[in-house]
Amino acid sequence: MIGKRKVLSLGACLMVVGLIASLISGCAGGGNGGDGDGDETPQYGGELTVMVGENPTYFDDAIGLHYTTTCTAECLWSGDWAKGIAGGYGTGECDWFVRGELNRLEHKTGKIAESWEMGDDYIEFYLRDGVKWHDKYPCNGREVTADDVVFSLERQMTLDTAYLKKSYPYLAAAMSISKVDEDTVRIDCSSHEYMAVLITLIEFMYIYPKDVIETYGDMNDWERAIGTGAFTLEEYVPGSYLYYERNPDYWGTNPVGPGEGDQLPHLDGYRVLIQPDFATQDSLFRTGEVDIHICDTNRAQALKDLPGVEYVRFFDTGGKAVIYMRTDKEDKPYHDLRVRQALQLAIDNQKILDELYGGEGEILYWPVYYCKEYAGAYVPLEDLDDDVIEVLPDTSISVADLFGYDPELAKELLAAAGYPEGFEAEIVVWDNYLYVDPLQVVKDMWAEIGVDLTINAVDYSTFTGILFNRSYNDMLYGACSGIGTYLKGLMWSTVGVSGEARMYNASYINDPVLNDYREQMLAAYPDEEECDSIHREMLPYLLEQCYAIQTAGDDYYRLWWPWVKNYSGEGSVGYHKALNPSNNYGCVWIDEELKEEMGHTD
Repeated sequence: MIGKRKVLSLGACLMVVGLIASLISGCAGGGNGGDGDGDETPQYGGELTVMVGENPTYFDDAIGLHYTTTCTAECLWSGDWAKGIAGGYGTGECDWFVRGELNRLEHKTGKIAESWEMGDDYIEFYLRDGVKWHDKYPCNGREVTADDVVFSLERQMTLDTAYLKKSYPYLAAAMSISKVDEDTVRIDCSSHEYMAVLITLIEFMYIYPKDVIETYGDMNDWERAIGTGAFTLEEYVPGSYLYYERNPDYWGTNPVGPGEGDQLPHLDGYRVLIQPDFATQDSLFRTGEVDIHICDTNRAQALKDLPGVEYVRFFDTGGKAVIYMRTDKEDKPYHDLRVRQALQLAIDNQKILDELYGGEGEILYWPVYYCKEYAGAYVPLEDLDDDVIEVLPDTSISVADLFGYDPELAKELLAAAGYPEGFEAEIVVWDNYLYVDPLQVVKDMWAEIGVDLTINAVDYSTFTGILFNRSYNDMLYGACSGIGTYLKGLMWSTVGVSGEARMYNASYINDPVLNDYREQMLAAYPDEEECDSIHREMLPYLLEQCYAIQTAGDDYYRLWWPWVKNYSGEGSVGYHKALNPSNNYGCVWIDEELKEEMGHTD
């Protein structure tokens, strides 16, 4: 029996850490929410309160990525809220439950750009009329110009601290930005191969007012956080909260439902509490002081049945990790496919899922997991039964069988690879029980086949340095990249991947078969249906290779009180738009009368 411990999620903190550690799915079960509120007319007024676990570290995304950027600034495009559930009035193409990984071109809508035209090696953005900067010095509410856009994009290409330049220097070198006219900005790429990467990064490039940068040098101070978003940052108390007020000059209107055409936002304000303690987070939600909350399966059991509470249950890779290995070293056991397959077969993932997570989670989620938005790129475990592989002479199993539990076959594979007595291994992991606990279970299971695993748990700063630099000697229990990166092959290809992005290929995979599949997807893009098909065809081969050893991961719950109207459990409407009030909460309104009836007042 696995000792069941109260496994706590990083919760809202992962909205921050996820940009680094899983850089932060789909509906794994559903819930009692997510289907809309009926024919109710939105009301103006009220405040929405959510939580994070840490103080913000950056306010300028060209200096460093952080959740505060998405609260005030906007990109040229983003996810389309109306293509989700949208309070029961959307098209339902998306769930938008995931916290940051959804990045399909077909689900985009214009933000600062109203529309765009795309060719094999360029994109022209046609800017929206009437988009204004927040009414703060030195912008004082002036309109956004093409010069602002060009300036902002060039910062991403040239600043060594910017994510694009750090992670994709080859793309930065291949890009050129130009102002076509006062309403049009063009991005050119020297190769069509780079276009897929460029398109997936546009939502990492926020648009800032040129004069603020010229006045202050950067935006990296909360009082300089001037953007075009639905709210303006008015107060920041470190360790306590950030408070955002309604932007009265916001350009956006409600796209669907009874409030269609209403100027957004409906809310007067938006408060982000900074609370690292999980028990306090849960208590604040329980008492109605927080309106929307995210937590892991075990914590959710005490909250989801509170009177009136609505929720959705979903899976994403925030707080999840897989076991990477130095497959590039010929003197390491992991260079041999039979060893990797043995390690996967020696983990009883169903037992982990049942006894650690109450049966709520996923066994197969690397390199992609199931969610509505990426269903076409995924192959369910049961569909891998027909993919038969020969693991030993006269011994064949299916790819699906690799994710079952067969320690006897695992021993045979180790013996055939020259390790009849097993071997010693060391794994580096962040010293956090979310990661150490499942590894302890793996250690015990692997001991049954003779693999003696030493768990080297280190502090977060040390771990992230090792992860970013891939500077480990044996094994590492590390993060997955988001599902929106699937066609770039960040986790399983070395082709065209450099900078920080290479950290996700922590098993040092350089497989010609996989590299070819990546090239096929990049050539097919932006035909996302064709990319999905290519990826789906590739998956049985990739999973057969066991380049990353998967351990079962638990689901998450997003919960909210019923006075939060026009909300359906959205987590990130667009690519890494967690906490984004313009995208996620711009159409939300608060039923103050219902809130008071339920005994809660501001």
